[in-house]
Amino acid sequence: MKFEVLKVSPLATNCYVVWDEPTKEAIVIDPGGQVPNIMKIVKENQLTVKEIINTHGHFDHVSRNGLLKKETGAKLLRHELDSAIAKETDPTPADEILHDGDTVTFGQTILKVIHTPGHSPGGICLYNETDRVLFSGDTLFRGTYGRVDLFGSSPEAMVASLKKLRLLPPETIVYPGHGRPTTIGEEKESLP
Repeated sequence: MKFEVLKVSPLATNCYVVWDEPTKEAIVIDPGGQVPNIMKIVKENQLTVKEIINTHGHFDHVSRNGLLKKETGAKLLRHELDSAIAKETDPTPADEILHDGDTVTFGQTILKVIHTPGHSPGGICLYNETDRVLFSGDTLFRGTYGRVDLFGSSPEAMVASLKKLRLLPPETIVYPGHGRPTTIGEEKESLP
C-alpha cells in the first residue's frame, strides 16, 4: 500500500490518495478540496480511483465529493449516519453505505472499517492490518481527539470509540484528518 497526503481545505484537512502498487487501483479519503492536485497524483502514478471515502460528513472532508466523482467515475462511500451532514455541503449521494466491520478492497489492499462515533454520528476510521496503518479522520489526532461540542457529537461516544482504537497494536501508525501522524502507542500514553 502506498499513499500521498494533501492539505485540501482552509482548515488544512488531510486528504489521502491511497493505492495498491501492483494493480494501481486507488481510493481517495476525504476530498475536501484541491481536486486538480488530487488528479495530478492520480495521473502521475497512473492510478484508477475505484472509491471515494468520507471518514465523516463535515464540510472540510466532503466538499469536493461530486467534482472528484465526476473526474474519476469512482463510487462514493460513507457511513449512513453522516449522510445528512454531508449533503448540507455536497448533495452527491453515497453509492454504498459503510458499516462497522466492513472491508474496502482495492487491488490486493484491504482496509477494515471501524465505526468511531463521537466527533460525528457516522465517523469511521480505516485500518490496514498488513501495514499497521490507521486513517483516523477526526476521531484521533496527535495528542488529542476530535471535537465533541458540535451538533451531533457525543463525548460518551468518543470515549467508547477511543477505547476501541486502544485495542489496535501500539505500533499502528495513525494518519489523522488534520495535523501530523502519531501511533496508537503514543496516544495510549498521552490520552489516559
